[in-house]
Amino acid sequence: MSNGTSGPLDFGELVNFYEQVVDPLTLPIGLSALDFINIASGYTLIDAGAGTGALAMRAAERGARVLATDIEPKMVERAAERLRQHATSEARVEDFNSLQVPDASFDAAVSIVGVLAFEGGETGLRELVRVVRPGGRIAVATWDQEENKAPHYLASEVYRDLFPNRQLWPEGFFPSWTKVAVSAALLQAGCGRAEVHDFKGEWEVTSPRTVMDDSGSSIRMFPGYKALSDWERAEFENAFVAALTKYTGSDGVARVATRAFIAVGHLPVS
Repeated sequence: MSNGTSGPLDFGELVNFYEQVVDPLTLPIGLSALDFINIASGYTLIDAGAGTGALAMRAAERGARVLATDIEPKMVERAAERLRQHATSEARVEDFNSLQVPDASFDAAVSIVGVLAFEGGETGLRELVRVVRPGGRIAVATWDQEENKAPHYLASEVYRDLFPNRQLWPEGFFPSWTKVAVSAALLQAGCGRAEVHDFKGEWEVTSPRTVMDDSGSSIRMFPGYKALSDWERAEFENAFVAALTKYTGSDGVARVATRAFIAVGHLPVS
């Protein structure tokens, strides 16, 4: 789920965060995407920006032959461990904007909060279309930024409320895609038609008081956080915990609704 674009995050330091926080958030989206593109036994699939390989492993369990790609070697190393029991699947270091893969190599392609999560997503979409055979399908997903409280977006809201003239991350680091724009981009990339499906999920935090133990590894890496003084950091972290506490039930677990959408592109048969 990273592509190597220079930015505030060192994805090599986020492997544990991905497994503990990101995978539970994005895997349900990815499983829905596999259903939309009808991944079954014998299919060949490329997962671009695969992160630690949670979805690639589930696709392999369905009998698909999977190539999981990510630009971050430590993510790929973990994905390779997960895929080791599936002899026909593998993980490889690749930039999804320039895949070292022949044309029409796969039956389908998927990228969950990957290609659309970084600058230059149009290039990534064209690459996915290029490597999928005629008649194949592509599924890409990203957060619906108009209605979302995934960890870093909620943190950004809290940060902005506390420090109105500052930003947690640089402008444009997370591109804002609309459903219409993604559909249009898929068609421009070469798909014959495209459709968009809404996805409603949930970010579950067992203990809001310990949220920075889980999500803090990513939030603390943003330049806006690094620019804070010690007392500002404490103020921000306390405010983040307080924001989560508003979603806490009688069992002490915070459940925050998240929103994403999955766009499916269908390649012409010829």
